[in-house]
Amino acid sequence: MRIIIVGFGRVGTQLVQQLGTKQHEVTVIDQERHMADHPLASLPTRLMIGNAIDAEILKEAGVEDADVLFATTRDENTNLMVAQVARIVFNVPKVIAMIYDPSREASYHEAGIETFCLTLAGAEYLASQITKTPAGDLRGAWKRAHDEMMKLVKEPVRSVATQGKNYYVIILGGSLVGYFLARNLMAKGHEVTIIEDDPEKYNIIIHQIDCNVIFGDGSTIPVLEQAGANRADVFVAVTNHDHDNLIACQVAKSRFGVKKAIARVKNPRNEAILQRLGVDVTVSSTGIIAQMIERELPMSTIKTLLDFKSSNLEIVEYDLEDEAPVIGHPIRDLTMPKDSNIVTILRNNDAVVPRGETVFSPKDVVLVLMKANVEPDVKRVLLG
Repeated sequence: MRIIIVGFGRVGTQLVQQLGTKQHEVTVIDQERHMADHPLASLPTRLMIGNAIDAEILKEAGVEDADVLFATTRDENTNLMVAQVARIVFNVPKVIAMIYDPSREASYHEAGIETFCLTLAGAEYLASQITKTPAGDLRGAWKRAHDEMMKLVKEPVRSVATQGKNYYVIILGGSLVGYFLARNLMAKGHEVTIIEDDPEKYNIIIHQIDCNVIFGDGSTIPVLEQAGANRADVFVAVTNHDHDNLIACQVAKSRFGVKKAIARVKNPRNEAILQRLGVDVTVSSTGIIAQMIERELPMSTIKTLLDFKSSNLEIVEYDLEDEAPVIGHPIRDLTMPKDSNIVTILRNNDAVVPRGETVFSPKDVVLVLMKANVEPDVKRVLLG
């Protein structure tokens, strides 16, 4: 079997030993470089250094052909995000994530992700040692805990409709982004609650802003209940960690029925992943800055003007130089890729309506409406 293990800590290393790498093709992913010096790294396994929440790292590890993926890092949100990417995006047949909060187990099980809650299994095992009752193995303990959790699953609590134009917004993350966002929203009359789990940031922000500030992990049900997520209209996660933002948005939407979840994305390559996993709006400051730079560069011959993310459409601007292969040719001679269409041509401060007989000239600016995936083919046709 082809097996991927994310996290080469205590659990991951034990898995490598238990699986017997001669019988299976095992790839281990860990973001700590010193793990390359671990004694078990010499076993016939493939060890990759990288962050597995990046879909490109998973692809490099062979996730598209994997039979099983274990997510066993010490960070629960990382495990849950990696597991979802593997199961939902790459269709890995069996995905197992290690978690610590038993209240999360049921909803992710419904998505086809098997979770192993050390908290429940360990607690049951320890209790059995005290009462001298048979405990069975830890896997059996987890199964019984899972069955109990499934009985406790309730319908999501729907948010209360807001009267007028004011909204209740919960912001996860009290750093500069969360602070200025809260100030902006409050200035417009909206009700705001900030959740922050860093003691130092929490102690600073409670003295800097006049709104409800809660200390705790905003991706957990108790903290979101304390914040009143059941009546929130919008949940915004702006921490520095994509996996924390994703899980928090998912819990807010699925458990509390928050209608709109917005996540800050640190790695622009994670934007599409988070959207596919249920986040309504993603904002990548890195991506925005890159686009701004690209649009301002005088030598840039391609600019993305509009990006319709919900329909995977975009309008792209192409500057035709003298060496462009289409110069001197009419539009009818072009074979444009499927799912693309020339909208207009800007020429000498005037807009030309494109027709079959329209001939391309140097310095033309061509605007094309297209599906995002065909952009390389359109570029090849127009620019060579």
